[in-house]
Amino acid sequence: MKRFTGPVSLGCLLAALPLVGAMAAQDVTGARNPLDIERYPHSYIVAYDADDEYLPREFAIGRVDKTRREVRVEHEVRTTATREWATYEMPDGVQTTDVIKHYLGVIGSDPLFTCSGLDCGRSNLWANEIFNRALLYGPDANQFYFAGRYHDHLIALYIIERGNRRVYAHLEVLKPEHQVAVRPNEQIADRLAGEGLAVIEGVVPPVTGVLSEQDTEVLASLADGLKVFRGQIIYVVCHLYGSLSGSELIDRSGRCASQAVDVLGRAEGPELIPFGAGPLLPRVGSSSRIELVLPNRRAR
Repeated sequence: MKRFTGPVSLGCLLAALPLVGAMAAQDVTGARNPLDIERYPHSYIVAYDADDEYLPREFAIGRVDKTRREVRVEHEVRTTATREWATYEMPDGVQTTDVIKHYLGVIGSDPLFTCSGLDCGRSNLWANEIFNRALLYGPDANQFYFAGRYHDHLIALYIIERGNRRVYAHLEVLKPEHQVAVRPNEQIADRLAGEGLAVIEGVVPPVTGVLSEQDTEVLASLADGLKVFRGQIIYVVCHLYGSLSGSELIDRSGRCASQAVDVLGRAEGPELIPFGAGPLLPRVGSSSRIELVLPNRRAR
């Protein structure tokens, strides 16, 4: 057998580089996709753990902040559950919006809670206190969080673009021992009074601008809680995103906001004013949503 000992061409070296990268970008030993949820293409698992023991767990469905020295989750569920999680590193050049779109397409876009950027609170608290993964720490403006249901599981997704432009996704799944009653909007009046802004969780208006029966049921359940704002003005803002023109989305979001006002106004309370924002007030990773805005509070 002849052995080639001559110089290696530049073309051969360049051709071999993708293979070297592919070999380096491997999952950590024993890792798998939690619940077999399809990962973002060409991403790989850099950390993984699965605990099949039913233990007390906490599941965040609100922003995370720190009051003095105490870490505070705006709202969370405590349940006895198993837990499985994986942290993925994305390929170079991938945008957070692409990763968000992929996972919401797989796990659904009907959240118990979702936030992006500064609305999520502090990234270092999500990384070090909630998920105990320092790798997930990045600029507060570059984060996205989704909490929802997936079959009989609770699922949390945290996505961050770090200062070095690396994008990571952390997927965590809890399987409760017993069915969990989750009421993500039960503190909506407190959020509105405290911050002047509250996203209505569990309502994702369709691009038609016509709310579903499920959406109206969620809104109707909030009407009585708004009585504390009697005599004040609250704007009901509908945001819609899609492939339609901006003017069409604004028109449809106006109908969405008016329908929401009709439902929320069934109980005597504040003056509700509908506002159709369409796609004009975007946030990184935002999906279609309905927000309540208390202008005099926001101005403080």
